Amino acid sequence: MKIGLISDTHGDLTAWKKALSLFGKIDIALHAGDILSSGPFNPRKPSYKPAELAEAINSASFPTIFAKGNCDAEIDTFAIDYPIESPYAFVFIDGLRIMVTHGHHYGEKELAELGRRYGLNLIVRGHSHLRGISADRDIMMVNPGSASLPKGEDETPSVGIIEGRSITIISLNDGMVIESAEIP
Repeated sequence: MKIGLISDTHGDLTAWKKALSLFGKIDIALHAGDILSSGPFNPRKPSYKPAELAEAINSASFPTIFAKGNCDAEIDTFAIDYPIESPYAFVFIDGLRIMVTHGHHYGEKELAELGRRYGLNLIVRGHSHLRGISADRDIMMVNPGSASLPKGEDETPSVGIIEGRSITIISLNDGMVIESAEIP
């Protein structure tokens, strides 16, 4: 099973297309929110094409599970064929118990507690636009970073991939592995 991880596309069609080319053949994608809108505080890049991004998501060869981000609006539900309004999405697949959330309501400690309460292995989150893989005792957390508007020292747009029990974060600029870890 190969799972694509993406977050904070903010209407960027080019970022989505780059992510798909790096994902290769995936079985499912998990999107941690902020799908179509750039929001009032983010720049609108020339690749900001929310209607075209929605069509690309709808016509992808794989299903996508979404969590609602703080920039996702009710109107977006008319553009995307999948449910996008849940603050959490639970995915139980290939022996993994995953929760997808945008992450703007809780810090890492609170998310880890939710993970333990629900018996999860992994939490996929977004919001901060800062990529990273971490663990809080038995709960792994991954933020694939922003595919469109990355933050941090190098501001590299990124996505993630889960294959088996391996998580990898990949640069959208050159396809290089930035970080990887094993899910216990």
